Order: sequence, then structure tokens, then C-alpha cells
Amino acid sequence: MRVKQRLNNNVVLVEDNDHVLMVVMGKGVGYKAYPGDLVKETLVERKFELKDDAENELARVSALIRDVPIEFIALSDTLLKMAEKELQTEFGLPMLISLADHIYSAIDRKKKNIQIVNPLYWDIKQLYPIEAKLGEKAVEIINEERQIVLEDSEATAIAMHFISNGKNYDSIQQAMNFTKIISDIISIIQYHFQFEIDQESIGFSRLITHLQYFLIRQEKGIGMMNISDEMIRLVIHQYPTSFQCAEKIIKYLNENQQVQTSLEEEIYLTMHIERVRSI
Repeated sequence: MRVKQRLNNNVVLVEDNDHVLMVVMGKGVGYKAYPGDLVKETLVERKFELKDDAENELARVSALIRDVPIEFIALSDTLLKMAEKELQTEFGLPMLISLADHIYSAIDRKKKNIQIVNPLYWDIKQLYPIEAKLGEKAVEIINEERQIVLEDSEATAIAMHFISNGKNYDSIQQAMNFTKIISDIISIIQYHFQFEIDQESIGFSRLITHLQYFLIRQEKGIGMMNISDEMIRLVIHQYPTSFQCAEKIIKYLNENQQVQTSLEEEIYLTMHIERVRSI
């Protein structure tokens, strides 16, 4: 790898032998590094490939390292590695940028005694327990390293970063909007059947995943695979109460979220509802 641009003593833009642009980070990796120099790979701690919008990503990195002290970027990287291991995924450079900026801002707000209430606090804890626990662990690490005590709501705010980057959402705002809708749908199901869903069950986890991708499909205009008329009649006949519940959910989506769905989507939703009510 050769240096393309030194961003600071710890961050360098490089190009590998295949002409792939990457941002590499590591203590001292940019010290006395000039364009054309070989990178001291023993100093590289993290690599991020610049993909579709390389120029924009590089601009965001430059702004980040200008405005956010390097220790916060290193702390964010530590938290990302923890989350990647637990969630069995890989987060890219945009995630590092957004998380580092969030943590730096959260600590600044705390020092200024500015509190922000997360209206989805309980929804996130209930719908995404793994990410919520990661958020709590992240806050513990931040508090210990920075000698501060962040609000509990920061745990769910950090969890939203993990959720939005790991569930094919386009942004944190979209993830928050969908979380609110999913929470409303769960409430409709529980009210319809007058029972509480076992949130530790596999059926509940599958329902949440189905609803996430269901909402993504509606947002992106992606159609569901066709279902035969015979299959549709069979599901409606075998699971009439679950189908009635699905109709209530579709009505809510139509009236409150301006979401128009197909009969195929309603049938798949019916089958997922039937699974959670049959546990």
C-alpha cells in the first residue's frame, strides 16, 4: 500500500496494488508519511475501503478528524469491534464516522447538562435486545474510559447505530421510524388476541425480522413473490383470526403510514402472526 494523502499522524489515505482506495488508521501510521511512500503496515490497526462515493467519504473522514479528537475515534473503533463480534457483521467507515461523532456530541451534551429524551427507549430495548445490550455495554466502556456518567438513554441511541447499519436501513432516522411502526404493529397483535407475546421466542424474533424487511420492501417498492390462489384461500381458511389481525395491521399502515400493501404481503404477515400466537 502506498500513501495517497496524509490526513493526520494517525490516519492516511492509501492505494493498494489493485488501485483500491482505503483509509487506514493506527497510532503513528501517518507520521512523516508522504504521497508515494510505502505504508508501515505494522502500524495499521484498521482498514476501511472507500467504495461507491469515495470522494464524499474522504471528505467526511477529513471533517471528523478535524472536529473530533482522535481518542474518540479510537474509542468508537473499540466499540465497533465489540459489536461486530457479537452481531457477526462488519461495519464500514460511515459507521465509524457517525458513531464517533455521536459519542463526542453525547459527552459534550453531558458536560453542558443538556438532556435529550429518546421516545423509543423501551421500544428499542424490547424489539432489539441484543443491540440494546451492546449499547449498554458501550456506555459502560465510555463512562469508564472518559470518567463520565452518560444518561441511560444514550445506550439505546448507540444501539440505533448498530441497528441502522445492520438491518439494511438507509439511515438512523429510517430505523427509528420503522421501530415505531413495528412497535405499533406488535401492540395491535397483542390487543387483538389479548395476550403478551413471548419476546424471548424464536417466533417473535422471526416476526420482527419479517416486519423489518416488509417495511423496507414497501419503502423501496419491491414486490413480494406471487402466491397461488389456492395457497391464499388455504391460509385465510386455516387462520381466520390471524388474517383478521393482519387486516387490522394493513388498515393501520394504510391510514397512518400511507403504506399500500399487496394481498401476498398480507398472507405472509398472517402466517407470522399465527406462529407467535401459537407459541
